[in-house]
Amino acid sequence: MELSIRILKAITLILGTISGISINSSIVAEYCRTWTLQHQPGVYILFSTVVTNLLLQCSVTFDGFLYTFENYMIFVHEVYVTDFTILYFLIELSFWNTAWLSVYYCLKLLNLPYRFFFQMKLRFSTFVPQLLVGSVIGTLLINVPFLWTLQITILPNMTDYKFSTFYPHTIFNTIFGCCLPFLITFTSIVLSVSSLLSHITKIKSPESHFTRPQLKAHMGAVRTMVTHLVLDLILCLVSTGLLISQQTLGIMMDTACWIFLMVYSTFQSIIFILGNPKLKKKLFICKIIRQN
Repeated sequence: MELSIRILKAITLILGTISGISINSSIVAEYCRTWTLQHQPGVYILFSTVVTNLLLQCSVTFDGFLYTFENYMIFVHEVYVTDFTILYFLIELSFWNTAWLSVYYCLKLLNLPYRFFFQMKLRFSTFVPQLLVGSVIGTLLINVPFLWTLQITILPNMTDYKFSTFYPHTIFNTIFGCCLPFLITFTSIVLSVSSLLSHITKIKSPESHFTRPQLKAHMGAVRTMVTHLVLDLILCLVSTGLLISQQTLGIMMDTACWIFLMVYSTFQSIIFILGNPKLKKKLFICKIIRQN
């Protein structure tokens, strides 16, 4: 049992690292190549998200190296604490990037007859750079205390560990780092999907002048948003569960959570590619996806 799980973790580590780093690097390179031609706020958020995914994949790979090959005695305690802090900083930054991206597209899709909504729709784009920088600073500030409050203990069997933190800080971190941005994402995507489904209903009506490609585009957008929401829901459950439990959850559950973290960046990047026609045309990976 342990041998088969270790082999599974090793395979996932290799494939997840190669795919996550290569796909995210390709997207980052493409955005950098066309940066002077793109000045839309949505592009800035997407770029920030992909860069975060790339760094997150590198962090998870390092963590996976320790977890898969059980190299608990190679580094001193401070290395594990720093690794944990960076990992959760990047996970929570990813949550906030997704939240701002969801809000951005929600404001583009919806037309609600409220003054507050109109003002938010009018001014949101101008505040995108400040929101992205603020997310980095805020997420960093709520994770830095882990450097002093986190204690990781390797158990005598050398195959498991447990960690303890200052519980009020853990709750605060969980609420503002994971739950709040996910709630914003959930609300924005539900509103966006509702708007798209309303458009789809109009397209299907006999009096509609919409074309079939428009219907296909709307359905594709709905699938992309729902898939992204499910992916972030799983990440929210995994990250909050591991953080609040403060201990290993059992070999099977720990392995499942770690495998998901290893492939998260890859899955999210593929969703970005499939939901962006320009990236689908320009990146070679999309040809492989279409062929399969």
